Amino acid sequence: MKRAIILGSSAAAILAVAYLWPTFGASSMENGSTPRMMCIGGHCCCARRAHAETVAAIGGNERVTLDPDQFVGPARQAYQVAEKSPALLAQLHCYCGCDRVYGHQNLLDCYRGDHGSKCEICIGEALMAQQLSEQGSPVDQIRDAIRRNYAGGN
Repeated sequence: MKRAIILGSSAAAILAVAYLWPTFGASSMENGSTPRMMCIGGHCCCARRAHAETVAAIGGNERVTLDPDQFVGPARQAYQVAEKSPALLAQLHCYCGCDRVYGHQNLLDCYRGDHGSKCEICIGEALMAQQLSEQGSPVDQIRDAIRRNYAGGN
């Protein structure tokens, strides 16, 4: 009986590590950064830290996203949103699953590379965030609206 409990516990631990590895694992550890996990609600200290890091990068005039002129149509519009409002996107969770697959910590991460140009969910979330922000919605309301529209099974 003890052996079955130990084996079951070990299997559960291995599955938990395998599931969480993209979030805590290789991508964040290889570059020497501190592993972070974005809570689904985006309310945790990790979201604030990502936001602060983005603001610091902007202050240093570093390009935070790819150049929107590389893209066309809605993808270009989404990259323009990311370029214009990186601090907003850094506070939003992306619901396409890129957090598990690519280790993205927030919606802005989708626009640091070309992932945002190929994903309808990422594009839709960025454009929705822009529209709601321009209407004067606070970040919490934007976050809730995106969650309602895109969370699905994520």
